[in-house]
Amino acid sequence: MLDALPYDQVILDIKRKGESYINIPPLSVFPELVHGFTTRFGGVSKNEYATLNLNYNKNDDPANVRNNFEILGKKLGVEPDNMVLSHQVHGKDILYVTKSHAGMGVIRERSYSNIDALVTDEPDLLLITHYADCVPLYFYDPVKQVIALAHSGWKGTLLNIGVETLKKLESLFGCNPSDIHVAFGPHIQPCCFEVDYDVAEIFHKTFTCAKSFTFMKENNKWHIDLKRIIMYNLLKNGILEINVYGCQICTKCNKDIFFSHRGSNGITGTGAAFLMIRG
Repeated sequence: MLDALPYDQVILDIKRKGESYINIPPLSVFPELVHGFTTRFGGVSKNEYATLNLNYNKNDDPANVRNNFEILGKKLGVEPDNMVLSHQVHGKDILYVTKSHAGMGVIRERSYSNIDALVTDEPDLLLITHYADCVPLYFYDPVKQVIALAHSGWKGTLLNIGVETLKKLESLFGCNPSDIHVAFGPHIQPCCFEVDYDVAEIFHKTFTCAKSFTFMKENNKWHIDLKRIIMYNLLKNGILEINVYGCQICTKCNKDIFFSHRGSNGITGTGAAFLMIRG
C-alpha cells in the first residue's frame, strides 16, 4: 500500500493555482482514464457553497449547480449529457451504468435511487459521486477495462461497500481482484474523524481489525482511520497491496480547499470524485 497524493505538494499547488480539481496520481499512469477530485474553486456558487458546489440538494440555486457541472465538463472535455451522478444514502447498493443512464442526476432525472457506487465497462461515461468528508474509492481493472467509484462514509464502511463494489466487478465482468487498482481520494483523516464510543464499539464488533485502527484521545472521543479499515478488507478479498494507493489529505483540515461537512457544521457545498474511460 502506498500513500499517494503527497500532502504538502498537492495542497500548495491547489492554493497557488486555484485548481478546480486535482488528479489522482496513481491513476495517471493510465492515459485512457479521466479522473480526479474537485476542490471548492472555479465555480459560480456563492456564500457557504462557494464556489464549485455540485449538489442540487443544497439550498444553492440549481442554475448555479448546473453551471458548475458545465464548467467542470469544459475543463475535462466531457459534456454534461455524458455524466452520470450517484444518489447517495450511505448504503451499499451499486448501479451498473450504461449509455441509457447518460446525463442522469446532472441534466435529467434519474431512473434509480439509493445508489452509493457506480460501475461501468462503457467508455465516454463520466461516473460522479459526491463528497464532503466521506471516503472516495476509485477502482480500475486495466485488463477488463472496467471502472467503479464508491462512496464510503462511516456507515458505508461498516456495510463494507468497498468489498461490495469489488464483488460487483467480479460478478459482472469476471474481474480478477489481483488485476484491480484501488485509489483513495481526499477525505476526513483520523486526526479529525472523531466519534463517541458507541460508534467506535460498532466498528470493533463489525471488523476484527478495527481496534488497530481506532484510538481514544484525552477528551474521551474516539478517532477512526476509515482508510485503513477499508484497505484491510480489500486486501483480505484479493486486492494486491501494491495496487492500493492511499491519500493523506484531510478535507476537514483543508476546509478552505475542499467542502467539509464536519468542518462547516453541516452548512456547506459538495464536491465530487469522477472517473471515465476514454473512448
